[in-house]
Amino acid sequence: MTFVSNDPSLWPYIDSQVFFDYWMVAAGVVVAYDWALTVGQEIELIWRQCWSLMTVLYLVIRYIGIPYSVVNVLRVCHMHCIRFF
Repeated sequence: MTFVSNDPSLWPYIDSQVFFDYWMVAAGVVVAYDWALTVGQEIELIWRQCWSLMTVLYLVIRYIGIPYSVVNVLRVCHMHCIRFF
C-alpha cells in the first residue's frame, strides 16, 4: 500500500523538486528543438564532406552532451530518491 504524507515540512522540498523536474524537461525540449532545426545543415555541411580532425571534434562536442546529460539526470534522480525515501 502506498503511504502519502501530508506533512507541511515536506512541501518546500516537493515544490523545489517539481520545479527542478520542469526545468530538466524544458532543457531537453530546447536541445531536441535545436537539433531538429539544424539537422539538415549538419547533414549537408558535416556528414557529406571529407572527414577531418575538425569534423570529428565537432561531432564529439555535439553528441557527447547527450550521454552526459542522461547519466547526470539519472545520477541526480537516484540521489533524490535515496535521500527522500
